Amino acid sequence: MKVVILAAGIGSRLYPETADKPKAMISIKDRPLIHYQVDSVLKAGFSYEDIYVLGGYQFDKIKEYFSGTNINYIYNEHYESMNNIYSFLLTKQIGENILLINSDDFYDQRMIALLLEDPNPTAILVDQQKTLTEEAMRVKIADNRIQLINKKIPLSEADGEYIGISKLGKNELQTLYQKAEQMIDQGQTNAWYENVYEACAQKIAIRPVDTKGYPWIEIDDFNDLAAAKQIAHAIL
Repeated sequence: MKVVILAAGIGSRLYPETADKPKAMISIKDRPLIHYQVDSVLKAGFSYEDIYVLGGYQFDKIKEYFSGTNINYIYNEHYESMNNIYSFLLTKQIGENILLINSDDFYDQRMIALLLEDPNPTAILVDQQKTLTEEAMRVKIADNRIQLINKKIPLSEADGEYIGISKLGKNELQTLYQKAEQMIDQGQTNAWYENVYEACAQKIAIRPVDTKGYPWIEIDDFNDLAAAKQIAHAIL
């Protein structure tokens, strides 16, 4: 299994913090956000050679930070014109099972073990305790499978929030990549990779893994960043 950290986005809602660096390089307790993600998988038993950072905007800043390591890099040249469905498709070149992490996640590192220890080859971390908001990437679960994953599920009907960390088996990935290619060919370049998950949910089993209440946050704006810094005091 390889690790992929998706870090191609611009992070416009965090401007001017992101004027000269990608969102993944925003500082929390004197370390960039992506530092904690890399640290979490190293502590889980991966090596630097197992890690791929998929970047675009200000990618050189990430490469400079990790200079001297053997981290792998994949460049998304379409980071300005396509959503992360294209970044997801670029992981096809790795050719193995992957642990996929959104670079704007700050999380309790124990959740990585929860996902890796789950026996299912393809599973995603779902927070089933958190109060959902309109921004949440909601999920609908039935028979221990993800049925729907989007931001339009009525809050009262959602079973939790996908936190942005997935474990994807090689066999299931073939179906997901095929669908991603098809969607892009049809002009759906503004889609999220979660849209691909939903489109394939009846063909492949995507299992939910509960976060057990461990703290996490997706950092989209300055309120989220402030909350992440508060979480850091508790978990670091």
